[in-house]
Amino acid sequence: MPVNYSTKLKSFKAISLKELNATASFLKRIDVKFLLNWKQFSSILEELKDKFNVLEIDGKKVFNYDNVYMDTSDYLFYNQHQNKLESRTKVRTRYYVDSNIAFFEYKQKNAWVTNKYRYEFPAWEHGFMTRGKKRFFDWVWQSVYSWEKAPEISPAIRTTYKRITMVSKSGDERLTIDFDIKALDLRKKNAETIDLKNLVIIESKSMKQESDISKIMNKNKIEKANSCSKYSLWVVYSGIAQKYDTFRETMEKIKEIRMETVKSTHRITSLNNVTKNITKDITKEKVNA
Repeated sequence: MPVNYSTKLKSFKAISLKELNATASFLKRIDVKFLLNWKQFSSILEELKDKFNVLEIDGKKVFNYDNVYMDTSDYLFYNQHQNKLESRTKVRTRYYVDSNIAFFEYKQKNAWVTNKYRYEFPAWEHGFMTRGKKRFFDWVWQSVYSWEKAPEISPAIRTTYKRITMVSKSGDERLTIDFDIKALDLRKKNAETIDLKNLVIIESKSMKQESDISKIMNKNKIEKANSCSKYSLWVVYSGIAQKYDTFRETMEKIKEIRMETVKSTHRITSLNNVTKNITKDITKEKVNA
């Protein structure tokens, strides 16, 4: 059962969006991800409080996100990651639901460093390509790939989730904490939504190899995730990918986390059944007495 993190975050020092952006843009950074279950995340919250402040906007600390990822018809961006190319691309429109703001974002990863380019557009344009987005995409692509002609791209996968954002008290690390994660294949008619229950993804963005969150995770024996691109994982889970060796280890970890939810549900159901049977027996004894 998901925890009410809005309540648990009351003890954190809040930081405004203006203060958050003033620390560092993090458009160029080293990304590190960790996969946790609800219980693990709840257990490290107290430790995070000592090192991080939490973003608060209009009294809210938990925010709703809606992303639509773009790709070519043959999933070039997915295959770049699957084939472990050092230079790989990710393109999406992102809608900040609570503030009704949207951005077109182009992320380019080269070895360990990620560069992000983006521009704001009207929220009603979220989820599809327009002339403005195409011009922006073409320009960034050509500057990255030595003026090679940009490919045609279109909506592929939609993801929604809740997010908590934190920044270290020293201002040199930003955390995003995503949960209640769902994904939908936009190219498949009548596709079913994939719900990754019990999964929490923490991503650190900084220019430090040994960040504050890494130290906390090492202390709690939580290893960093290998090949954990959200978009690539959703392509695999949607049954689109022909090859997914690069993501097999991460998928196994997510499977383990999801199975914990199934086991927990079974335990609760079993306990409820036991309780019902005991209640029936007690009622029968009273009637027969």
